[in-house]
Formats: sequence, structure tokens, C-alpha cells
Amino acid sequence: MGLSTRLFDYENAAKSLVLPVNQTNWVIWGELAIYVGVLNDLKTNEIVLPAAILQGIFFSNDRPHYMNYGAIGFAIAELITHGFDDKGRQFDKYGNLEDWWVPSTKEKFITKVQCMIDQYGNYSVPELGLNLNGFRTI
Repeated sequence: MGLSTRLFDYENAAKSLVLPVNQTNWVIWGELAIYVGVLNDLKTNEIVLPAAILQGIFFSNDRPHYMNYGAIGFAIAELITHGFDDKGRQFDKYGNLEDWWVPSTKEKFITKVQCMIDQYGNYSVPELGLNLNGFRTI
């Protein structure tokens, strides 16, 4: 990618931070048609499951239906939780960057997250003499 193309992309990305969210941008969604993965787009408040995900480990005609539903259901459930994690909680229902939690909820969330960080940080692999990084685990 040339320098001028990168600069153009950078400037457009920077502009998008101060403009209202364009929820009909076909360029963004067109690129996702071939993407094999799922995502939670916080700016548009949407869970995206491109058609390309319906293959491989997530979907197969050779598998019982319940396994296909379970695989896709797992992916959807994981995406939903991202709407309420440390990043997702900072976006309102319109995709605007706005911390909409009341202070007491935020404090409880941070306390529970720290508990998980501490718990995972105490797991060790004796053979390697290493502990898990609790912060990276969550």
C-alpha cells in the first residue's frame, strides 16, 4: 500500500472519530463478506457473522445440527459478552463513545475483573516455572 493511500485511510479513520456513526457504509460491510470470523462492531452496536463463517469448524453438513448450532451459538454468546467488557461498556446503544455505566456499577465491575486477574495470575505451570498472566488471560 502506497504512502498516499495510507495517509488517506488514516485521515478517514481520524475523521470517523468525530463524526456520527455511518451505519450504512457498504464499503466496510462488503469487505466482511469473505471474512471467516465473527466480530462485535462497537461503533454500530452490531454483531457480525459473515456468511463465510458457515464453514469449517463452525459449520459442516457432515455434522449433526446441534453441533452446528452450538458452534455458532458459542460464537454469538462470546460476542455478546464483548458488549459489556471493558471496551464495550464505553459505547452507548448508538455506537457513540460514552461511558454509560453509573459509577457504582463501574467500581463493582473493576473489582470483579481484578479478582479474575488475581485468580488466573495464580495458576502456574510447574514444569516451566511460569505463572499465567492474569491480565492477558481475561
